[in-house]
Amino acid sequence: MKKTTQNHRTLFKGFLFKTCMFTFILFCNYNVFSQTTHNVNNPSQLTAAFSATLAPGDTVIFANGTYSNSATMKINGVGTEANPITYKAVTPGGVIFTNGQTMDIGGEWCIIEGFHWNGGNGASNFIEFRDGSNYANNSVLKNCVVQNLAGASTSTTSVKHNWVVMYGTYNTVINCSFMNKTTSGNMILAEYQFNASPDGTGTPNTRCNEVGHKILNNYFYNYSKIDPALSNSGDSEAIRIGTSEYQNVNSNAIVQNNYFVAADGENEIITNKSKGNSYINNTFRRCRGSLVLRHGSHTTVNGNYFLGENVEGTGGIRIVDSNQIIRNNYIQDCITVNDNAIWNNGITFLGGNDSSAVLCTSTSMTNGYQKVQNIDVSNNTIVNTNAPLFFNINTGVTKPLGTVLDNLIYFSGSNPNTTPVITGNTTSPIAMGTSLTYAGNEFTGTTVGQTTYPGFTENTGITATASGEIFTFTGASNKGADMGAYTPATDAMVGFEIGACFLNNTGSPISGDCNVIIPESLIVGGLTPFTYAAESKNVSVTANVSWSAVSNDTWITIDTPSGTGDATVSVTVTENTDTVERNGTVTFTQTSGTSNIERTLNVTQAAPPPPDTRDGKTKINPNAADVQVAGFCHEETEANGHSGKFNDAINSLDKNLTSLWAGSAALGTCVDNRVFIIYDLKGAFDLELVDIATSNNKTYKLQIWVSSTGTEDADFTNPFPEGDLLSNADTSFKAFVLPSPALGTKYVKIIGNGQVENTSSRYTSIHEIEFYGDASTLSVDKNLVENAFQMYPNPAKNELNIISKNASIKALSMYSLDGRKVFETSTKDNTKELKIDVSFLANGTYLINLSDKANSSSSKIFVVSH
Repeated sequence: MKKTTQNHRTLFKGFLFKTCMFTFILFCNYNVFSQTTHNVNNPSQLTAAFSATLAPGDTVIFANGTYSNSATMKINGVGTEANPITYKAVTPGGVIFTNGQTMDIGGEWCIIEGFHWNGGNGASNFIEFRDGSNYANNSVLKNCVVQNLAGASTSTTSVKHNWVVMYGTYNTVINCSFMNKTTSGNMILAEYQFNASPDGTGTPNTRCNEVGHKILNNYFYNYSKIDPALSNSGDSEAIRIGTSEYQNVNSNAIVQNNYFVAADGENEIITNKSKGNSYINNTFRRCRGSLVLRHGSHTTVNGNYFLGENVEGTGGIRIVDSNQIIRNNYIQDCITVNDNAIWNNGITFLGGNDSSAVLCTSTSMTNGYQKVQNIDVSNNTIVNTNAPLFFNINTGVTKPLGTVLDNLIYFSGSNPNTTPVITGNTTSPIAMGTSLTYAGNEFTGTTVGQTTYPGFTENTGITATASGEIFTFTGASNKGADMGAYTPATDAMVGFEIGACFLNNTGSPISGDCNVIIPESLIVGGLTPFTYAAESKNVSVTANVSWSAVSNDTWITIDTPSGTGDATVSVTVTENTDTVERNGTVTFTQTSGTSNIERTLNVTQAAPPPPDTRDGKTKINPNAADVQVAGFCHEETEANGHSGKFNDAINSLDKNLTSLWAGSAALGTCVDNRVFIIYDLKGAFDLELVDIATSNNKTYKLQIWVSSTGTEDADFTNPFPEGDLLSNADTSFKAFVLPSPALGTKYVKIIGNGQVENTSSRYTSIHEIEFYGDASTLSVDKNLVENAFQMYPNPAKNELNIISKNASIKALSMYSLDGRKVFETSTKDNTKELKIDVSFLANGTYLINLSDKANSSSSKIFVVSH
């Protein structure tokens, strides 16, 4: 999140850094600052002319009573930050409007509190933060109730009417209750046409200016599901921030600590249609829909509870557009298996095709679906929710890009919602999600469901312990959501901490103190893994408390050890000179207030590539171009029918651990279901070690074959008698040391025989491969060529071929390494070629002495006949 501007902070600087529960004196007792108190007893008295007579610090007190007249109330006072103008009921909830009374809020620094709208119909917008072209700024609607307002619908149309429409800048709706809506339209709509240009159509374009609205501590209850067959049914959200046409407005709105119960109007409980918004610490209970990032980039969804209570149609989060951060959310008992099942799931990824992250300067918009790119879906907990991660290609087939890290997926035994972790609305959603980077995700009680997704580990040691209606987990360190001090909102909080103070969760009157509750919040973003090199990355801190930060590892430093409120912290790591990946943490601790929030930032740094020398052996391919791919079967690329995939075989040689080669024998193109890749060493070498890094959370069965002649099957021999070799289960390198040097190796063939964890998968993935040999020993091929002899194959299986390029071969003798002569022969003719049967020899290394008229040579040969 961007740092909050001065105007954004000013209205709330008196309470943003206070404790969790207090009486908001600035809002509730403005008569302390009042110059004049004005008493009114009829809505018709609130006119623009009346507002013009008010001075900063004035208070307008509305007589208690029930009012049914239809005059529009005009709020146009101009207050100041220190002395706003307040419009209030004598007692909270004592003023009741029963005829759809409308209110237009213009002016500056005005506060409207304690009013109760109950019933009526007719207006398209009931409460607007504008009076004509007079747009409100820095104004507040507080401790009010809007309920049972309706519009006159027909058999084909649900008349659209919005209850609260936010225009202007830096306005706030706080501690209000919105209850029992039965026709379409939004309970709260942030309308941004004004913010795109002053007159709505002309210049200058003001989309880059921050809007900065806040929607805090409100209660949204019982929005009846609108029949989708009716027109306007698709515009029935509890909250909508922005519109498609103005989706690139820099909104930077905050929607925090709100409570949604049975907010069923349509499949989108909240619709995000602008840039930079934050949805933090909200609770959704039995809401038949999802929080939907429909348009607009750079959104933060952090610390929210989605509690479906097994109600059909409930969901979590739906992702469209780019640079979205989805972290620390807890999703439980959500289920959608009938209507709209492709839209409401745990976390739903959409395959949009339109331009994403549209610059705020642009005036060209689309109401299509934007590409999903550079997203961060991390540390979320999904419990007993069907389709935890769902890929929806209904809106396009462009593959999402970004990271899916450290999420926890849990199903209890025999839970009726159980599905695989990954599903989609086609029989093969594999291609949709394979461009995301997965790491550190753990699950139990189900399967991944798709064999090509790395980065998921089944952890049967996860234990869930009931903590009220939710669960805490052990056995999965640093996985899943860290909710801090925030617990789910409950019905009992309505009227005391959530919503207006004079009605409870069902709309019955209550009495008590009217307190504005601002929960203490400290939220820390996430970091994608660092490369092995020294580098820095920024992490966002969103807070309304003071905090401190400390690195727990010497190789990690931070530039900001403390702060108050929002900040951007630079995290720097030193070069990783070890041979394995390393993990560390930074701890953020609340230092003001009472909630004692502590957040842990996980830092992961990749292992460096293998050194140029290792155990006395020298790397054959220190540069990416030193070895080339001579053949493969097959590679997962667009050219091979995998849209958006670029997992070329050459990626395994590019010295970049983030790229890879991936191939599958399951496509029927490879013999015996064995995918392979052949490397040309561009010379003959005494190969001694092969270093291989495969995909994270996958253990592959591999074979390493060598050839000193060519790339046909008959040219290769396997120097490893045990057959299949097992790779590491992460992206760190694993060294495979040959039993004896493979002399004169020109080609290396890596054969993939599937995964250990998933025996049905025929995929093999290699991120990097390195080759090592003994630099002090000339290869057999080089030695023999210099002496006019050629010998192949080496290693030899059953037969060894020897050619003299000059004179005829006169004699050959072969010795074991302990000095025993195991074979000799001589020729009488002008023989230049020999075929020697070596099938009787034991596997191992032998010394061969050759001679002709002009040359003699002693060289090594490796035999693998058994």
